[in-house]
Amino acid sequence: MRMPTTVAMAAVVSLVPLSSDGQGRTALPQADVDGINELSEAFATAVLARDWKTVTALYVPDAVLYPPGEAAVTGRAAIEACLAALPAIKDFTLRNRKVEGRDDLAYVQGTYTMTMDLPGASEPVQESGYYVEVRRRQPDGRWLIAVQMLTPHE
Repeated sequence: MRMPTTVAMAAVVSLVPLSSDGQGRTALPQADVDGINELSEAFATAVLARDWKTVTALYVPDAVLYPPGEAAVTGRAAIEACLAALPAIKDFTLRNRKVEGRDDLAYVQGTYTMTMDLPGASEPVQESGYYVEVRRRQPDGRWLIAVQMLTPHE
């Protein structure tokens, strides 16, 4: 007896595993990973332009920033004030090394480099390090930063 085509196709599709974490949850689609990477690029561009309103709009309202060697900074207004106090940044690069997530939560691991003009320094100072971000998907589909931690190389 021959099965109808739609039933046969349904049987085959049910055997093809989705990208999963082994517990039945599907992995973050590539479109979401691409969206997170694009927001990271927008973040770096806005930092170089010292456009702190644009930068802080990439955080959820109650986000927490852990700057290197400083106390946690909570909320967009406090994060904006913290970033606005930075010395002039001449170069800033983010490289997302790993982006993974499930449902409406993702994390990003990456590296950063920056060159700053510190007051009193005879030449620009370079810093590089690592960052980890926790991102939450918003109703509009954007992945905003909920927690960000930066650690410079020793």
